[in-house]
Amino acid sequence: KEVMRYSAPLIIVGLGGMINDVMSRLIYRHVVDLPQNQADHELGIFANIFRIALLITIMIQAFRMAAEPFFFNKSGDEHAQKTYARVMKFFVIACCFMFLFIGLFLDVFRWIFLTFANPRWVEGIEIVPLLALGNIFLGIYYNLSVWYKLTNKNMYGAAITVGGAAITIALNIILIPRLHYTGAALATFSCYLFMMLSSYLLGQKHYPVPYAVKKLLAYLTLVVLIYLVHLGLLKFISSTLLFSLRSGFVLFILFAWFVSRVEAKEF
Repeated sequence: KEVMRYSAPLIIVGLGGMINDVMSRLIYRHVVDLPQNQADHELGIFANIFRIALLITIMIQAFRMAAEPFFFNKSGDEHAQKTYARVMKFFVIACCFMFLFIGLFLDVFRWIFLTFANPRWVEGIEIVPLLALGNIFLGIYYNLSVWYKLTNKNMYGAAITVGGAAITIALNIILIPRLHYTGAALATFSCYLFMMLSSYLLGQKHYPVPYAVKKLLAYLTLVVLIYLVHLGLLKFISSTLLFSLRSGFVLFILFAWFVSRVEAKEF
């Protein structure tokens, strides 16, 4: 009975998570104001775009398999919260590298699609970084969720997930007819941003963890700015694949150098 009472809210968390993950693709045809064949085409494009962003999702799922047992194992340690904060920091750093790998080398994915797959898959590839950033927020939320699991307040997790599901459904219905698959991507992004922020605020109230919030925000902001700088270079200097590859590699190395200097003592 104790185990069931503890785990029952996590069923809601799991179901809500599935809604947040697949709802945009389930309802796309029903809310977009297009002929059936065009709606099917856009849905296929969005599904392909989603698969590239799954590179981050796969890393997050692998991390969860090891992280949750680790978090529970460390929960009795005197400095458990500091350990959780360090794990979060390096997790965010790893996600930043994944985001830059996707964003800076997006033209390589485009070239692969044009050369070895259907050229129509290239359509909409520009929204991949938005989906990737949303998935980073989801990964951060998974890290933050340790607070309600350790304090036996899983109903908070259920409430957060239900709130995210409501945002997903509402924004998909509102945005998809106007912005098509960009609207679906914005709905996913907004849902995961809400879940991350609400979990952090509630967690700091019930189970404070000294996360390096300013540093983590700085890293996330920096990689987004690097991605935007790369877009600017492609727009105003050269848009060739070779230039894109070289400039992306240089920016990637510069970020790696910056992190290595900032985190030298930690490493």
